[in-house]
Amino acid sequence: MNQQQHSIIPLAEPWLPPSCAEAVSRQIETSFVGPGPTAQSFASRLAQVCDVAAAVPVSSGTVALSIAAQALGLRPGDEVIVPAYGVISVINAFGVIGLRPRLAEIDAATGCIDPKRLGEAITKDTRAVVYVDFCGSIGDDLDEVAAICADRGVPLIEDAAWALGRGRPGRRGGSFGQIGTISFSVPKILTTGQGGAVLAHDEAQRDAAIAAADQGDVDWRRTNLNKSIGSNLRLSDLAAALGNAELDQIEERWARKRSAYSILAKHLGERLFRAADGDVPMQHIIFVERPDDVVSQLKSQGILAARQYRPMYHHPPYEALRDRDFKASEFWFAHSVYLPFGVGLTEEGADRIGVAVQRLNCRFMSPS
Repeated sequence: MNQQQHSIIPLAEPWLPPSCAEAVSRQIETSFVGPGPTAQSFASRLAQVCDVAAAVPVSSGTVALSIAAQALGLRPGDEVIVPAYGVISVINAFGVIGLRPRLAEIDAATGCIDPKRLGEAITKDTRAVVYVDFCGSIGDDLDEVAAICADRGVPLIEDAAWALGRGRPGRRGGSFGQIGTISFSVPKILTTGQGGAVLAHDEAQRDAAIAAADQGDVDWRRTNLNKSIGSNLRLSDLAAALGNAELDQIEERWARKRSAYSILAKHLGERLFRAADGDVPMQHIIFVERPDDVVSQLKSQGILAARQYRPMYHHPPYEALRDRDFKASEFWFAHSVYLPFGVGLTEEGADRIGVAVQRLNCRFMSPS
């Protein structure tokens, strides 16, 4: 690498110490890399970490959401509520299996579904609500959303993509809904490159998820008879070996996140987004009047900030979903800048980012 490359701070660099490579190497040496015992071990450990009955590793967090909906019995044409702002994979997970998404506004202060406005989104046709633990936050608003869903008799799917290994006494991320999911894509606290898991509360959900991920039948590999139609969406032992190595480091991974965030917060104070549950947010976010200018200024210094996400109805397939005002979602799109936040971010990198943001020629905004 030349000096310029050394100076670049990526948006979401993973942290993969030598133990990760060693775990993958040991798996390769067994000559067994397909889904098998290592994936089963990973599943058992995930269930313990998330405090659920079972976990079913699959090929991505998006796939996990699709399977979770199917495990709850949702069918094409059923209505599902999703946050109006966020990553496109959330809404696509339901659209791709024929469900009808409907949008719920977010709270500008949290980035999560606003409980005060959830009621206007739920209709007599709603069959599920998807709560995204935005930035990993597990705050009181999640309890409020869960209570609203319970009162309406609508199942809650908790998308805990960012919340693996965090929570509160007696409750862990992914355990608050009727079913949950997590993701192992590159920016997450644990990454297998791609991957995810369905978090089940009982054997019926577990078996439904296993069947959906493995040709539609939980028993066909034993019976050589397939009673349904499905696909192959499983996670390999190679990926699971990497995941197991990172589970061994889960507390250290969160310690790295908290350390980097603490340094940023010393520089930026209240200008830095804070998670609703009081823990550090997985992503480092500021709000500015002219985000494109800020991204450009930071990139010129080798700091690869970005404008992430947008309201779902900005995407052409979902334009018709803009049936109410979504001012909070529009604010986030218009003013948020995502600073580098990967688990690989060092304390030195966080300090450099903080100094650079302090020196920006910009006007900061407040989401609340």
